[in-house]
Amino acid sequence: MMPHYWDGDDDRDFGRLGDDDDDGVATMPQAAPHFCTVPGCAQLTTRSRCPAHAALAEHLRQNYALRRWYRTPRWEALRALVLREAGYTCALCGQVFLALEVDHIVRHEGNPATFWDRANLQALCRRCHQRKTQRGE
Repeated sequence: MMPHYWDGDDDRDFGRLGDDDDDGVATMPQAAPHFCTVPGCAQLTTRSRCPAHAALAEHLRQNYALRRWYRTPRWEALRALVLREAGYTCALCGQVFLALEVDHIVRHEGNPATFWDRANLQALCRRCHQRKTQRGE
């Protein structure tokens, strides 16, 4: 018996990762919705908290005033520059990753000059960044 190969002429779904967007690119499936983890909240979400409680938790973080710099167009442009210059390669382990984090080599401690200094930034994979942060560097 000959195996059946999909020739693309029918509309059957053969286990794609997710739905096709209008551009024809398959997307990853979203997590199943569940209730917000805040007791008494009946909002459904695919994350741990609903948007309202997530925003509240973010505003209560100890370093919220400093973290606002990470949400600026200037940071997004600087971050993109660092990743391009690094060739998406982790500065510590040398592996190539699509998802890298931009790390301050010397902690900025709220100093704008140190925060925005390009020479003080490096691309790190999540694992190396977590290790560096846990060491307090």
